[in-house]
Amino acid sequence: MESTLTRLIYREFLLEPDLYREAGLEQLPAKIAQAIEVSPSEALSRLTASPLLEPLDLETLQHLVAVRDMAIISRTAAALSHDLKEPAVTYDQCCRQALIYAVAGMNAHVYAALRAAASKEDSYARHHYLYSLLLGLEGDYDRALWELEMALEREPYAEARVRLRFAAEVIEKAQKAAG
Repeated sequence: MESTLTRLIYREFLLEPDLYREAGLEQLPAKIAQAIEVSPSEALSRLTASPLLEPLDLETLQHLVAVRDMAIISRTAAALSHDLKEPAVTYDQCCRQALIYAVAGMNAHVYAALRAAASKEDSYARHHYLYSLLLGLEGDYDRALWELEMALEREPYAEARVRLRFAAEVIEKAQKAAG
């Protein structure tokens, strides 16, 4: 189940318009395309069409979106949190930053960005969904499902609600498997 939740985080990263460029990963579509032997546009299409990101395996995806390939300025989560709480920084920018740190595996930074997003607009769904994926990865299934419920209550778009329900199914299966 962990790999499916990780794939969902990567999927959200790739669905966010031009986030791979913002993260310093301009070559990501070409690298993915080379890995699965299709054109860059077909690679991105395949990755965003399926919740499971098939046919690219998780190890390949993690390699392509490795921290060493990203233009991330290393700083403490507290400093990041302070910067993101500036009035000029928007809710969407906080969530985008959280996704960049999530694919880099920098969870303390992810949580700092999501807390900043929540402080800006807690009535939106996106940060609740991202929280749920991270909590699910950490095995905190009850809190993950609660965050997903919060996201579902707030999400106005049908396509996004499908992704939320899929994540809920994955987390519920993981919870049952954990006993």
